[in-house]
Amino acid sequence: MKYIQFKLSLLLLLIGTFFSCKKQLNVFPTNKLVDGNVIIDLKSAETVLNGVYYAFANVGTDYSSVESVKWISVNDILASELSGSLAYSYGQDGFMNMAYRNSSPVIASKWKYGYTLVNAANGFLKNVEPAGNIPAERKKQMIGEAKFLRAFANADLLLYFGQYYDMQSKYGIILRNEFVSSEDVRLPRSTVAATYDAILKDLDEAIAALPSSNSQLHYVNSWVAKMLKARVLINRGAAGDYNQVISITEDIIKNSKFRLEANLADLFLVKGFTSQEVMMSVQPFPNENWKFYLNNTSVDYYATPALKALLDNDPRKAWMYKDAKNINGTLPSITKFYSGPAIKPVRTALVNNTYAFRLTEAYLTQAEAIALSGADLSTAKSRLETVLKCAGITEFSEVEAATTPEAVQLLVVQEVRKNFLQESGLDWFAMRRLPLKTLQVLRPNVKSVFSFTLPIPITELNANGLLEQNPVD
Repeated sequence: MKYIQFKLSLLLLLIGTFFSCKKQLNVFPTNKLVDGNVIIDLKSAETVLNGVYYAFANVGTDYSSVESVKWISVNDILASELSGSLAYSYGQDGFMNMAYRNSSPVIASKWKYGYTLVNAANGFLKNVEPAGNIPAERKKQMIGEAKFLRAFANADLLLYFGQYYDMQSKYGIILRNEFVSSEDVRLPRSTVAATYDAILKDLDEAIAALPSSNSQLHYVNSWVAKMLKARVLINRGAAGDYNQVISITEDIIKNSKFRLEANLADLFLVKGFTSQEVMMSVQPFPNENWKFYLNNTSVDYYATPALKALLDNDPRKAWMYKDAKNINGTLPSITKFYSGPAIKPVRTALVNNTYAFRLTEAYLTQAEAIALSGADLSTAKSRLETVLKCAGITEFSEVEAATTPEAVQLLVVQEVRKNFLQESGLDWFAMRRLPLKTLQVLRPNVKSVFSFTLPIPITELNANGLLEQNPVD
C-alpha cells in the first residue's frame, strides 16, 4: 500500500437494479472512485450512501472470492486479542504480547479501514451538497448518516492510533474533510483536542438530522449516534464528560424503543436482528461464511486461559466457547454467535450476524460513568445488576460488596469484557479506562499508556512524510 487508496464505486446504469434489492449492503458494486458529478437525484444519492455503509461493513471477498461482510476482521477480533481474551491459533502475532510491529498487515488493515470509510463519507458529502432535486428532509437525513459514519471512522482511528487519553497531546489523527486521491494524501496529524472537536461536531449534527428509527436496522438512527457520542465522551474523560454520558445514556434507556434482551443468549443464538436490544446491525450477505469460518471452521482465534477464568462460575461459560479442532489440535472456539456442533461445525442461521450497537452498552457505560464521576453508586450498581440478570446471573454479593468507585468500575469493566467479547472493541476500550496498575494486573503485557496506541503502518509513514510515529516505551 504505497498510499491510502480509497476505492468505492458507482454504476449509475444499475441504479434500478440496486434498489430492487431492498437496500441491502450488497447493492453497491465497486469499480471507480466516488468522486465527480455522480449524484444527480435521490436514487443516485441513496446508491452512493449505500457505498459508505458498504465501507462501514468492511465488505470484501473471502478466500473463495465470495463477497462478504468482514467487520469482524477490523472491529471485533483485534480488540479482544488486545484485551487478552483471544489468541491467534497459529503463533504469536504481536497483539497478545503487545509487541506491536508497524509492518503488521493487521495494523495496516485497521488504518486503511478507517480512512476508507472517512473518504467514502467525504465523497458522498461533497457530491450530495450541490444536488438540488433531492427532497430537503431526505437530503438532511442522508447528510446526517454520512456524518455519523465519518465520526465513527474518526473515533475508531483515534481510539486505536491516537493518544485519546491526553487532551494536550499532539498525537491525534489525520483529519480529512475533503475527498482525497493519491495525489493529495499528505497531511500532518491534528491534535487530540482538535480530533475530538471534529468527531463531536459531526455527531451533534448527525443527531439533529437523524430519525429515531431508520428504514432498515443496518442504517443509523439518532439513538445510535447518541450512543457513539457517549462512547467518545467516556473515553475522552474531560471535565463534564461523565455527566454528559450519564445524561445521554439515561435518555437512550428511558426514551428509545430499544429494550434489553431478557436472556442474552437468545439474542445471539435465537432472535438475532429481531431482538429489541439491537440498535444497529451489520447485514451479512446471504451466502457468506467469513465470520463462521474464522470462529468455527478454522478456529483461527481461540479463548485464552484468561477468558476462561473470567467466565468461570458464569452461566455464559456453557455457550460462549466450546472445544473445537484445527490442525494444531483441540482449542476452545468462540461460540458466542453459534449454536451448532463445535467439532464438526455447520453454518447456522445467525452465525454471520454482526451487532454494531446494542442497548447493553448504554447500561454499562452509564454505570461506569457514574463511578468515574464520583456520583451515588447505587444507580451504577442497579444498572450493572440489570445487565447481569439478563446474562443469567442470580447472585450479586460481589456487586453489593463494592463500596468504592474503583471497585464498581472494575466490576463494570469485567462485565463489558464478557458481554461484549468480540464486539466492536468495547472490551479493550473499557479495560484501558481502568487505573494503569489495575489494568496491568489483568494484562501484565501493558508496559505503560504507550501500549494503548498502535503504531502507524510503515507504508503510510513512507508515503506521507508529514506523519509522525507514535512514541513507544
